Amino acid sequence: MHPTQNTSHFLYYIFIMQFAISGSSAIENISVDDNTATITFNGGRSYDYTVNDVTAFVTALTNVMNKQESVGSFVNKQIKSETLQKVAA
Repeated sequence: MHPTQNTSHFLYYIFIMQFAISGSSAIENISVDDNTATITFNGGRSYDYTVNDVTAFVTALTNVMNKQESVGSFVNKQIKSETLQKVAA
C-alpha cells in the first residue's frame, strides 16, 4: 500500500430517539439526538434544547411516560432547572 493512500474510514452513528406523546395537552412530540432535544408543542411550535446528560433525561422522560404522569409538567421542570437549555434561534 502506498503511504499516501488514505485507508481510514470513519463511521458516524446518529441515534435519534423519538417519543410520540399521547394524552398531553401541551406536548406533541419529543425527539432526542446527540445532545439536543427537539420539543414539539401541540399546535406545531418546535424548539431545540441542549441536554447535558441525555441518558438521565431519556430515563426520566421514560419513567414519567410509564407512570402516565404529565409530560408537560416534566418538560417545564426540566427547563426551569436548566436541564434543558433553549438553543438561541
